[in-house]
Amino acid sequence: MKHFIKSILFILLFSIFFFSDANAQANKNKKLLKADIAFEAEQYFEAAELYKKAYVKTKNKALKAEIIFKQAESYRLSGNSKRAESYYKRAIKAKYPNVLLYLIYADMLRLDGDYSAAADQYKEYLKINPTDFNGELGLKSCEYALKWLDKPTRYQVELMPVLNSRSSDYSVAFGKGDYTELFFTSSRGGGISDKIDARTGDNFSDIYFSKLNKAGKWSAPELLLEPVNTEGNEGSVFINKRGTMMFFTQCKVEKKKSKGCAIYVAKRKGKIWGQPMLLQVKVDSNVTFGHPAVSDDESIVIFSSDMSGGYGGKDLWMVTKEQRGRWSIPVNLGPAINTPNDEMFPFMRDDNTIYFSSNGHIGMGGLDIFKSTKDELGVFSSVVNMKSPMNSSADDFSMIIERNEERGYLTSNRDGGKGSDDIYQFELPELKLFAKGVVTDSKTGGIMTGVKVQFIGNDGTTNEVETDNTGVYEFALKPLTSYEIIVNTEGYLSRSVNETTIGVENNKVFTIDFSVDPVKKEIVLPRIEYDFNKFDLRPQSIADLNLLAETLKDNLNVVIELKSHTDYIGSDAQNNKLSQQRADVCVAYLISQGIDAGQLVAKGIGENEPFVMENKDGRLKEGDVLTEKYIKKIKFKKNKEKANQYNRRTSFKVLREDYVPAVTKEIATDKKK
Repeated sequence: MKHFIKSILFILLFSIFFFSDANAQANKNKKLLKADIAFEAEQYFEAAELYKKAYVKTKNKALKAEIIFKQAESYRLSGNSKRAESYYKRAIKAKYPNVLLYLIYADMLRLDGDYSAAADQYKEYLKINPTDFNGELGLKSCEYALKWLDKPTRYQVELMPVLNSRSSDYSVAFGKGDYTELFFTSSRGGGISDKIDARTGDNFSDIYFSKLNKAGKWSAPELLLEPVNTEGNEGSVFINKRGTMMFFTQCKVEKKKSKGCAIYVAKRKGKIWGQPMLLQVKVDSNVTFGHPAVSDDESIVIFSSDMSGGYGGKDLWMVTKEQRGRWSIPVNLGPAINTPNDEMFPFMRDDNTIYFSSNGHIGMGGLDIFKSTKDELGVFSSVVNMKSPMNSSADDFSMIIERNEERGYLTSNRDGGKGSDDIYQFELPELKLFAKGVVTDSKTGGIMTGVKVQFIGNDGTTNEVETDNTGVYEFALKPLTSYEIIVNTEGYLSRSVNETTIGVENNKVFTIDFSVDPVKKEIVLPRIEYDFNKFDLRPQSIADLNLLAETLKDNLNVVIELKSHTDYIGSDAQNNKLSQQRADVCVAYLISQGIDAGQLVAKGIGENEPFVMENKDGRLKEGDVLTEKYIKKIKFKKNKEKANQYNRRTSFKVLREDYVPAVTKEIATDKKK
């Protein structure tokens, strides 16, 4: 990131590293001294060039290592992360004695998207400084970034070529409430000043605007004239819905020296913007503050500042308008939002939601975009990373979004842009959620066409679709909705399932097949099997009984008979008793699941109804009747046991469809009374 607003935010303990001793400074060569002076004045681009010359004039290895590190810092603070990464690596090889070197090198690797190498460097740093916040933050960020890249959100992000140049273009603002005007900041040539900012090596930045024509295309950017733009740096604009008032950041520069940044306000009359006036916020004269975000009624301003009383770096603060145009004492937005690092570029969508950028929360690279919503107590208690593709390994910041739609603009210096910082537009496409499945006859396995499938939503809606000639149904679901899905067709027991789209953030097809039970036919419960001479329910049998319980809850007027069977081994009396015990244990379980006992009849058949094969299974063929005689002819013990297992089973069939539940009877009796 090469423009003025961001470069001033990254001064990192320079005086500790570079000016520890005045006498040592006097002994350095003049070129190095000149470079140090430029760095201290935040002229990072110029300092990098001066350090390059100082390195050539230096023979001392320790001093050379120091110069390499200073070059790396200069490139980093002027926004050239790739060059900075290279020089930090050289500083490590030169054994520059600075514990933070591994941390900053890891940050550059992460900024360039090399998460694996960055993680290794964070681990090296944590060996030396295991409790450091930034080391832990960087390592966790690498882990999360890889997950977010693997599963990106549905947001679609596209470059806006018409607004971008080969210089830095950033911080878009809506010019009107109808979103037909955009204002943004650019350091492209042709601005108010033709001078170069020694801090960034780029032109001083100015505010530009573009309009949406009747064909839906944005016009070529036009420079906003004086008095809003000056020979200094302007940027980070907010304009009210009427398009009559502009809040923006302005940084004064005199004789190549920064005089600090502050928020100014200008009013528009017709097409002319008036003289900007300093926003009267109660801050110390030497404090930098900017990046204004303003509420719809213009009574609240959130901004970024390094004023005292914060959590470190740049924090987000809030002021409210008082009588006679005065503003309240700034209030820090708190530790959920602010960190020991930098929070910047806020945007208020409404009174409860803000978007902002930070390098102090778990993120993908440099600055990431985050979202926070006030809780019931009116406090910003948590933040959400906007993830990929809204965020990247590079700097992503200055997001604005339309009030009633999920579309807007952001700035990023990610790969694939036109210049340094570039403007992107984004939109969240409609979430596509569908329920789709096949309805089949549980007895025959055949598909069922023309069957109605009903969807009852917790939002009060009821819809119905039919299966097609392949037995398939399909229905578009709503986001954030729970459904009861019911199949109820003549001659079959009703079946229902519950499904929800709450918490689903990506397009999804819910596959929900229905196998419905015919009323007139006996249904074998295939997973209810028994060990030899036992009636205990196996663990896998419970699942099928649970499914039967759900079916009975959907069909309260049905009475079923549960028939249990045995193999031929043992006496008739023993097998009749055992089969009855098996039927009884199934009924007892169903009652424990809330099924009315009046709907259940338990019947033990013993060995009297051998199983008829419905499908081929090895030696056992479709239509084979598994009688004692048949099984005794089977040669292999394994196949005999398989046949006996088929006979040790429980099945059910519907006896009646006119049952009146006990609760219904009680209600009817009460009404008669």
